[in-house]
Amino acid sequence: MKEGIVYLDSGATSLKPVRVIRAMLEYYEEYPANVHRGGYPWANRATEEYERVREKVAGLIGARPEEVIFTKNATEALNLASAILEPYVKEGDRILVSVMEHHANFLPWMRLARRKGAEFVLFGITPEGYLDFDDFRKKLTPNTKVVALTMASNVVGTVPPFTEVAKMSRRVGAYVVLDGAQYLGHRKVRVRETGAHLIGFSGHKIFGPMGTGILWGREELLREGNPLLMGGSMIKDVGFNDYDLEDTPQRYEAGTPDVGGVIGLGAAVDFISDVGYDRLEAHERRLTAYLYEALRDLTGVEVYGPPPEDRTSLVAFNLRGLHPHDLAWYLGELGIMVRSGGHCAHPLHKFLKVPNNQSVRASLSIFNTEEDVDRLIDGIVRAKEAFRLD
Repeated sequence: MKEGIVYLDSGATSLKPVRVIRAMLEYYEEYPANVHRGGYPWANRATEEYERVREKVAGLIGARPEEVIFTKNATEALNLASAILEPYVKEGDRILVSVMEHHANFLPWMRLARRKGAEFVLFGITPEGYLDFDDFRKKLTPNTKVVALTMASNVVGTVPPFTEVAKMSRRVGAYVVLDGAQYLGHRKVRVRETGAHLIGFSGHKIFGPMGTGILWGREELLREGNPLLMGGSMIKDVGFNDYDLEDTPQRYEAGTPDVGGVIGLGAAVDFISDVGYDRLEAHERRLTAYLYEALRDLTGVEVYGPPPEDRTSLVAFNLRGLHPHDLAWYLGELGIMVRSGGHCAHPLHKFLKVPNNQSVRASLSIFNTEEDVDRLIDGIVRAKEAFRLD
């Protein structure tokens, strides 16, 4: 990272360790062939390395390799989840979604409900940003077929009790889909222990390259699921009037994948394994508490969401009297990179009645320090002076 820059936008995408970039460069320089095609040395090595990453990801999350599907991001993973579950949703069924979802775990279910004539029902959160369990219980009906929930909000940082939600949902026969994009880069998860049927998450938010994502699914569900895309590499045979799909995971990976990106993702998994989730979480918890309290101490700053012990390593806030984009621009001029806007979570901002339905977000990772937080706080103070705010 360039000297003097403070990067506080890991919630959008994490910075990439040097080993990730080198792994990608090695692929493009030494064996830049396609996978699952060809029997020459480059092609064999590319396929072996690509599938080795699948095993690494499976090990990271406590899954089997055949349950790990590579996508281009978490959004595609969650859209694929909706395609897989579409045959199970009938007219009159209920799809239950939390109001704190990123659009990626919101819009696919709204569209599916419209397609199938199902109910699209939201369950809320408390003013403090916690999942409203009473509201969830009330709306979890016997006709609920899908429950979609984030593992960590990308705005208020809340980590809902997703395991308990999954347990309750399965009692009524609902399929549970979790969005792990804001969770896997910060905390360890054993996917089967969550009780979920499908979990989507990003590669680029766990120190991997952009263009990489993962859908994990239970093998019994993936075995006969509908692919999102049709084309090469995902079929056993094609006739003049029919076709025979490959087994999972190949049936869901049509066309040429981002081979270099996936190989870079493997290096990112190695990085997480070397650092260790315990160290990641401990560092980020300490720094999140420091950030949260520092922002709360500033006059005119409104912080959204629960206290630091109940959130992941991001804090969304607003400075009274200044639009989020103006504050983010000013901080950027000082070399402090933060996110501003609706964070692809418009319903949540509206639910919380946040001014302009937008906020500023500072998100942390293992490479951040207290000095980075101090720079942010000093930048906000300077912004108040520059814009003549009380």
